[in-house]
Amino acid sequence: MNFSHVYEIYCNRINKKLFEIIQDLPFQNSVLLKAMKYSTLLGGKRLRSCLIYATGEIFQINITTLDVISAAVELVHSYSLIHDDLPCIDNDYYRRGKISCHIKYGENIALLAGDALQGLAFNILSNNNMPGVHDAIRLKMISEFSNSIGYSGMCIGQMLDLEKTRKEINISELKKINLYKTAFLIRCSIRLAYFSSNNFSKEVLLILDKFSVSIGLAFQIQDDICDFKHDIKKFKDKKNKIKNTYPLLIGLKKSKIKIKELYEEALFALKILKKNFDVNILELLTRFIIKDFK
Repeated sequence: MNFSHVYEIYCNRINKKLFEIIQDLPFQNSVLLKAMKYSTLLGGKRLRSCLIYATGEIFQINITTLDVISAAVELVHSYSLIHDDLPCIDNDYYRRGKISCHIKYGENIALLAGDALQGLAFNILSNNNMPGVHDAIRLKMISEFSNSIGYSGMCIGQMLDLEKTRKEINISELKKINLYKTAFLIRCSIRLAYFSSNNFSKEVLLILDKFSVSIGLAFQIQDDICDFKHDIKKFKDKKNKIKNTYPLLIGLKKSKIKIKELYEEALFALKILKKNFDVNILELLTRFIIKDFK
């Protein structure tokens, strides 16, 4: 199977859904909505959505339900990137090859755009039609989602990152930062898809968690390597504070070795799942990601 074709289908589907969601909002001429649209539809790998759709294939989840989950996750991811780029955090001028939201629309609008995208994500997850998902499961999904992006997830990861400088940090601490900042949202993406299947097994969930955390940590290192190769200046803000990344801490060679180890862990988790489930699409996605970053 040519997975690049499947990947394109997944990306086109979620991009279309995100466009439709934003187009249905009021105040279409407002600068706030323009900023939200600019950041959400700017592009990106849509890794989280692809993982959601691929997980849905395993557990035969209704595609409409997967659309809702994917949209909510991508909106939160967009919000996090807007806020990450702000001068008070990473102070990045560019995002995905274009100027950052706060550069184009101003810091005040960028801040509000991130807030609005987060609120929209929860509105969608709370209200949009998810066939076969009863209210108790929906509440469980909302709880998981809020936990993964809030104080016990993405936000605490960002704070830990801000607290540490390159001189102070070690590999164990960097792994913890990446776990909270990146891997937990990826784990959440797969968990939400699994919860919506109305089947629950602690054993299966643990295997999915192992897979998703390994993928999440590997993806963050890959992302850092890409940034490192394209523009070393991106790792510095106006105060010359160095960002905490594997390439800058242990070098490119060791970073690539770590990525390989993490992907092997992810593939091993899928091998265990394969005994009872058809994980072909998710396995192809994993191998596609590996190939994409060699």
